[in-house]
Amino acid sequence: MLKLGLVSRIIMIVAVALFIIQLAAFVAAGLRADAPAGRRLSPGMQIKSAVRLLDAIPPEAQDQAVRALNANGLDLRLADAPVPTQSGAAVDSSLGEKLARDFASIAFGNRYFGIRSLPERPQGWFSVGASDRTIEVSIGVAGGKVAVFSLTDTPTVRLSGIPVGLIAGVLGMLVAVIAIAAVARETRPLTRLSRTVNSIGKSLQPIHIPERGACELRMLIRAINGMQLRIAALVNNRTLILGAISHDLRTYLTRFRLRMEMMPDTPHRERAIADVEAMQRLVEEALGFARSTVVSAGRDISDLDGTVRTLVAERQDAQGLVSFLPLGRELAVTIPQTALARVLDNLIDNALRYGASADVRVECRGDHAAVIIGDRGPGIPAERRKDVLEPFIRLEESRNRDLGGSGLGLTIVRQILDTHNGALCLEDRSGGGLDAIILLPLAVSQQAAA
Repeated sequence: MLKLGLVSRIIMIVAVALFIIQLAAFVAAGLRADAPAGRRLSPGMQIKSAVRLLDAIPPEAQDQAVRALNANGLDLRLADAPVPTQSGAAVDSSLGEKLARDFASIAFGNRYFGIRSLPERPQGWFSVGASDRTIEVSIGVAGGKVAVFSLTDTPTVRLSGIPVGLIAGVLGMLVAVIAIAAVARETRPLTRLSRTVNSIGKSLQPIHIPERGACELRMLIRAINGMQLRIAALVNNRTLILGAISHDLRTYLTRFRLRMEMMPDTPHRERAIADVEAMQRLVEEALGFARSTVVSAGRDISDLDGTVRTLVAERQDAQGLVSFLPLGRELAVTIPQTALARVLDNLIDNALRYGASADVRVECRGDHAAVIIGDRGPGIPAERRKDVLEPFIRLEESRNRDLGGSGLGLTIVRQILDTHNGALCLEDRSGGGLDAIILLPLAVSQQAAA
């Protein structure tokens, strides 16, 4: 039950309810069959009453009386001669046995009396259960005629030849299907709400959710919309505070650096300047991490290959430490150029710092575009690749602290890509080193073209 969704649970509840209803109806029918008839006349008493009525009226009025009796549920006709009894037509049905017991206590005198079981009727397409059987009772009446009563021994109650139980079952299933469709319609806003709330975790920018559905659901959506606004305000305030602190720290660090420049040239002076520069880098990276939680403004990239070529060209120099292998065709992706530039800068810096060179190439992988930045450095152990994506996590054995860095570069990259529905994968490079793979979703038009 814990793994079933809301619609599945409701379907199960409706199915159990229908089963209980059918079971209750079955038990009630059994109890009714075993209960005394009460005021309702048995078939034998009905026949006896009809015979007495036909005996008490003139022969010319008997036809009219027969029509009146048939209108009240009897199946009666008048015959001029006794109906021949078929040989071997034993009355072995439950109704026949009951009629035999009822007629045993009735004195018919010298009048004609016969009872027989007719052959079974052909069953229709809707017939279910045991076959119908007709019991024919013939009794002589006044005027020399014979009243022939036809009684149907039906094991189930039928309506227009269809068992009532079948009709109830079909109607119950129709009602269940309609109820499930109505419930699914009412729970559809919940499914949309869950998808939207899941996307809120990737992007801290408020996403307005239309208020639809029941009043309780509308209240929940209204509360979530308000919560988004409050969270966005808190994040913006945090970014403003960090920005103000960073600005003030840069001012004081700059003054401190100028004062140290005027100090005598000693080993302590050089170490102090290095510490100030490290503090400045740490402040800049902390501010960059705070800004990475905010969605970058700008239009999506329509030509990823050309954009990466332009960004890489800005990092290339005469030494040829950064190389680029283009895809050769346009790829439209859903990320602004400013956000992609920050991601590439961080990853290329890591490749140059730890591998001395960076090889960049663009590929198309299904419904995603991939930008691969490879290096020939020491790489990252597979069991530590998730750890290095967390803030301030560094690998001492392969990422020497003297090389610089505060452990925020990959965290900023992951944060930006999560915001734009992208992903960062770290894989071993063939021949040694590390491949940092940026996966970006293709634009809708690009997916249709692919």
